[in-house]
Amino acid sequence: MKTCKSKGFISLILLMTIAWSCENVKEYTDPTDNVPPGKVTDVEVENLHGGALITYTPPADRDLLGVKAVYTLREGGQVYEVFSSAHRDTIILAGFPDTDEHTVNLYAIDLSRNVSEPVVVTVKPLTPPVELIRQSLKVNITFGGLHCQWENVMEENIAISLYVDSIGEMVLDDTYYSKSLKGGYSFRGFPNKDLSFRIEIRDRWLNYSVPLDTVLTPMFEQQITGRDESGQQQWFIWGFDSRECLSRGDNGDTPENPPRDLMRACDGILFDAGNYYACGSNFGMLKQHVPGWTDETYAYPAYWSLDMSKEANYSRFKVYARNLPPFGPVFTVFELWGTNNPKPLVPELTDEDRLTNLRYWTSWTEIEGTDAWKNDWELLGDYSLVLPSGATMNTDVITSEDAVFIQNGFDYEITPDKTVNSYRYLRFVLKKSSWAGARQYVHFGELQFFGSYAN
Repeated sequence: MKTCKSKGFISLILLMTIAWSCENVKEYTDPTDNVPPGKVTDVEVENLHGGALITYTPPADRDLLGVKAVYTLREGGQVYEVFSSAHRDTIILAGFPDTDEHTVNLYAIDLSRNVSEPVVVTVKPLTPPVELIRQSLKVNITFGGLHCQWENVMEENIAISLYVDSIGEMVLDDTYYSKSLKGGYSFRGFPNKDLSFRIEIRDRWLNYSVPLDTVLTPMFEQQITGRDESGQQQWFIWGFDSRECLSRGDNGDTPENPPRDLMRACDGILFDAGNYYACGSNFGMLKQHVPGWTDETYAYPAYWSLDMSKEANYSRFKVYARNLPPFGPVFTVFELWGTNNPKPLVPELTDEDRLTNLRYWTSWTEIEGTDAWKNDWELLGDYSLVLPSGATMNTDVITSEDAVFIQNGFDYEITPDKTVNSYRYLRFVLKKSSWAGARQYVHFGELQFFGSYAN
């Protein structure tokens, strides 16, 4: 009984202590005094592009919370505040639209939210980033539209807007968003005739560059089809029938297990869950290439080449997954190359002759491959497929935005300076697995190319 009473007494004391503590807890924002802190001193300004770096010595107040800069980007415009903690001695301002002088007020603030007298500072920003980007902007015609390139050395978040003359009035057609160091985008969907365009660049502060006005005639663009008007196939897996593809390190399926009909890659059926091997299955089964390699031997990169039957200038291409999620493996990290004059194969009399060819046509370290063929072909593009959510192609955990992205097909641009050249042979270089595990599988429901025929 004595023990119980002792415990009860101790508990009562604890409750009283807690109650007393709660009643005396002060909010962080409760003022402790009404004395404003001292002002900042030794202020120095380094003008930046579209902004300024202000360095100062904070006041010595022990209860200093920090320093804030108060300014406007335009006279009479919105007031901006930038705060820097007591442990720092710099503040960075951004968003100025010009190179005029602007007034900035610096205030010291203490823990009681008392504010010091202002220190007035004058900044004179350098050329705004949107104008620097505008100075680097280059515009050229491309298939069905125009291609823009620019440099964004400060990697600012910007929007590139295209306006088109419609009955004497400039109408917004499309806007592209970017913060890439080296940006590029093709605005498409225009007829092959003279059109008046206007291009504007703006940043997140709603600062606009001087617009670029131009009159251009977009190049005629058409689909490079896999069949002719009578339905006859025009694309072929290069060297599959003669099995020369094996000597180039290309698709290594056996005649009994062919890489499926390329007609199914250009039949207009974008998605077909039952079309499991839509095209290009068993991408590079290496046991067919090198004596001694087995079913479990895989190497990267994997190669796959097309004979398009006739020369064409290519502007872009699209790849559709085999079906909507869950979907089969598609190109993920890859290159596309083109040529009209591929090097002939060394006549194969021995296994060593086969290896001689493979060393030229592949970079497989297992056989001391050199990828020397790349010296004789032209790189049309280096690509990486990333879903909007960042999910990989090897997972079913995708967002609704990913699903829409997949349904719309994957768009790839040909490098702009290569669109003026025509090519008959195209060679894909798959640099990374597109399937869970090591096996080199690629399936797709539809493959579309765009541009124009050379003749």
